[in-house]
Amino acid sequence: MAKYNENAISVAGLWRMCVARWQWFVLSLVIFMIGAIRYLVVTPNMYTRNASIMVIEESMGNSSSNKGGDIFNDIGLVKQNNNLTNVVRHINSLDVMMEVVRRLDVSIEPDVVLDKAEDIQSRLTISIEDEKSTIINLTYIDFSVEEAERVLTLIVQVYNEKWLEAKLMVTKNTSRFIDTRLRLLEQDLSIVDDSIATFKSRYGITNLDQVSNIYLQQQSQSDAEILKLRNQKAMAGYIRELLNDKSGKPQLLIVNSGIDNQIIESQIQLYNDQLLQLQSHLEYTSEQNPLIVTQEKELSALRKNILANINNHIRTINIQLQIIDDYHELNKSRITSNPEQAKYLTTIEREQKVKESLYMYLLQKKEENEISSSYRSANSQMIDIPHGSDSPSSPDATKILLAAFLLGILLPVTVIFLRATLNESVRDHFDVENIENIPFLGEVPVSESTSHQINFQRRLRLIPPKDPIVVAHGKQDPVNEAFRMVRTRLEAINNDHPDTSKVFMVTSTNEASGKTFVAMNLALVLAIGERHVLFIDCDLRKAAASRRWNAPEKGLADYLNGRSSYPTQLLYRIKGFPTLDIMGAGFIPSNPTELLRSTLFERLINTMRPQYGYIILDCPTEGLLADAEIIKKNVDHSLFVVRAGQYLRQRLVELEEPAVPGKKIFQYVVLNGVEINTRYYTHENADSEENKEAMENSVITKYFIKIIRYVYSSFIQLHR
Repeated sequence: MAKYNENAISVAGLWRMCVARWQWFVLSLVIFMIGAIRYLVVTPNMYTRNASIMVIEESMGNSSSNKGGDIFNDIGLVKQNNNLTNVVRHINSLDVMMEVVRRLDVSIEPDVVLDKAEDIQSRLTISIEDEKSTIINLTYIDFSVEEAERVLTLIVQVYNEKWLEAKLMVTKNTSRFIDTRLRLLEQDLSIVDDSIATFKSRYGITNLDQVSNIYLQQQSQSDAEILKLRNQKAMAGYIRELLNDKSGKPQLLIVNSGIDNQIIESQIQLYNDQLLQLQSHLEYTSEQNPLIVTQEKELSALRKNILANINNHIRTINIQLQIIDDYHELNKSRITSNPEQAKYLTTIEREQKVKESLYMYLLQKKEENEISSSYRSANSQMIDIPHGSDSPSSPDATKILLAAFLLGILLPVTVIFLRATLNESVRDHFDVENIENIPFLGEVPVSESTSHQINFQRRLRLIPPKDPIVVAHGKQDPVNEAFRMVRTRLEAINNDHPDTSKVFMVTSTNEASGKTFVAMNLALVLAIGERHVLFIDCDLRKAAASRRWNAPEKGLADYLNGRSSYPTQLLYRIKGFPTLDIMGAGFIPSNPTELLRSTLFERLINTMRPQYGYIILDCPTEGLLADAEIIKKNVDHSLFVVRAGQYLRQRLVELEEPAVPGKKIFQYVVLNGVEINTRYYTHENADSEENKEAMENSVITKYFIKIIRYVYSSFIQLHR
């Protein structure tokens, strides 16, 4: 027994099913394409505009210690933090977007500004072009090309203005601080000068250089170091006073204060940036905002870190000063000849030099600050003006139509594949032919293309029952052509064995397979071929063929029961088929199996065999009843009817077994109930080619007209 292959459907089989169901693909394509067109018509076009700005590196807060950092960046040892991320965040901030909204529409309601700003923020995309570059790319999407270009231009303009405002605020605060310190230093210098003049006048000292030449030469280097350390200590002390001042709001700290500690300088720069950002946010939100609270906490933590670092720095300076002072005391002890006046005067002059140097330093910073305030240059420059394609970026008509086309193809293929994979029954003749050692006689399509609907109506008795006789003279429909194909193959079998290939039994395993329908129409098509045919209804339990033939009351059961001794008296004919003799089942006996086992049945077959070219026996179903097995002993061949969609493919291997053990009886398979509109149906009979082509053309024309009408009506609705 051959083993049935339960693998998935082959590619060739799937292709045949898809070709047979071409209407599904046409309908699916029409639906998806109309949906895609409708989407393209309804969805407004979106246009994309791009712009690029270059951030000036000097404005990004790089410390002086990183001037040579580019060398280390190139070899990957040091990565400079150029704050481009902060620039990107500032450009995309709500503060900038809200100002852009106000300039776009001066009459906009205040309640709508925030929503509009968030909408612009969602359409804006900002990216850094490269890790080593300072170029920022801006991309904006809008319904209007002009509006998109205007928004990009305003975003860059507003950001530059905001940056300049923050820079100007720092400059003003620095200027106020320097002016205050200069006034204090002027007062201190005046006091020191008065002290020196009074002291020299009192003691008559004109020149102490010669007296303390040796001391001054030894202390020149230490004095310079003391001067530098005290300047740093003074500046650090002032910054500490600002940080400890809790009387008012936080103030901006001095940048480039001269403290020889790059950590403190960078922390002061970061403190000023965060303080400015906090003050900017407080302009349009309350202090209870979680963002403000978080920023205040970050600012407080940063202030503590700066204060701790300054305290450490002051302690370090004090240690250094202590060391130098000890060195001074050592030198003083060595110079015993210097008068106390020289010592006092030296101390006063040293203080004078410290204050003078600090005063000159502040004057220099004041001049630099004035120059910086007068030079109003933005920290970014637009290198690519807003530009882009005039074609809409979305929706992409090509991609959407292509996706609709692919979905229109894939959906029917998927449905067909799933149906074929989940369907375990016989689908078409390819399933039968895949099994070896099963002679396939032919297939019979359903007689009506709308069989499911008509059968439902017949069950409700809305229309009369279907006529089982479909074969007639001159008909060339698919059903008649299928029976002619079966007849041709039966004739080939009969020609090979004319004496032992006359008696054919028609059976199946279930009642719904249509074995009686096949047997009756097979007898008719053989009779049309001018063959002398005998049809015997051997189903003594239901006698379905006898009722459909309108056979007489007496038949096979009467002969087997002994009620009639002459079988020829039980035959009758129907109109239009002179070569077809029919023997009905007769009365329904209570012991059909015993009657079929009698010698009278075997004698009947042997008596009729020489008189007819074909003897067709309509038998009961196999399996539960023994009638078909008894009849097989008296026949030459068995025609097993398989109903498409009902008979399981796994059971096809059972048909390979011999019909009768010990007797050479071949069993042929006839596939019944194949749907014409669900398979690619072809015949090799040349006589019906023109009729089939005309039928297919008419069906294609009908569906094509329907599709054209549907598409036209859909376009009319879309335009409306």
